[in-house]
Amino acid sequence: MSLSQLSQTVMVAADEFEAPSVEHAFFFDRIGDGTVIASVKAMVLLVLGTVLIIAFFLAASRRAAILPGKLQFAGEGIYGFIRNGVAIEILGGPNGRKWAGFLCTLFVFILIQNIWGIVPVAQLPVTSHFAIPVFLAVLVWVLYMFVGIRKHGFFGFFKLMCYIPGIPVAMHALLIPIEFLSNIILRPFTLAIRLFANMFAGHMLITIAGVGTLYLWGTGTALNYALGVLPAVGSIGLVFFELLICSLQAYVFTLLTAIYLESSLADSH
Repeated sequence: MSLSQLSQTVMVAADEFEAPSVEHAFFFDRIGDGTVIASVKAMVLLVLGTVLIIAFFLAASRRAAILPGKLQFAGEGIYGFIRNGVAIEILGGPNGRKWAGFLCTLFVFILIQNIWGIVPVAQLPVTSHFAIPVFLAVLVWVLYMFVGIRKHGFFGFFKLMCYIPGIPVAMHALLIPIEFLSNIILRPFTLAIRLFANMFAGHMLITIAGVGTLYLWGTGTALNYALGVLPAVGSIGLVFFELLICSLQAYVFTLLTAIYLESSLADSH
């Protein structure tokens, strides 16, 4: 086959190929007119993930024993990892143990909602819908503000967050607005955007690699079958890479939450 004939074959195949839409990547396939089923994929996975988390920890703690079974060992391992490696490490002993349950719940919740993106049929990280990271970030921000104001008082908390002692007086005019913007305003935005952007980008990369594979294997030419191996292998590699990102983003979100809580509970800037 000449180069021009090969090019014409590929162009015809490209015209016949219909790539999955962005809607297909984020919603269920439509059933009927699609007004109900297709619009609730993220919510279905959100609820299902929550139910699975509750069921897991109930099963892990149902028959607690000195010599743990597999479920108890897994549950205690997750809790111990967050309690010792995040809560106590960042917040200290008393505060760390107090907040360990919340931080562990936050970590597992984000991890499961992230992992939906690589689960067959589901194939959607719930946190790639911006409303979910925003809700989590606002929740953390409200707790961060509440515990700080409860401990230090309203004005004491804002002084702690915005006033840096031991610097020239003239510098306060510059640094107080910067500290206020950084510590009070931007923290929920950075939490939400970091989680959303990473999960959205990872989901789209896997989708693009999969679509590229379908396109090349759908053209029917030997060359494109061979070339299609590259995005196919790449998509498998991206799935494992995405698993790492899912875990890392859940950990980073939890770690930053602990850092923010520690800054609210600290005695000095």
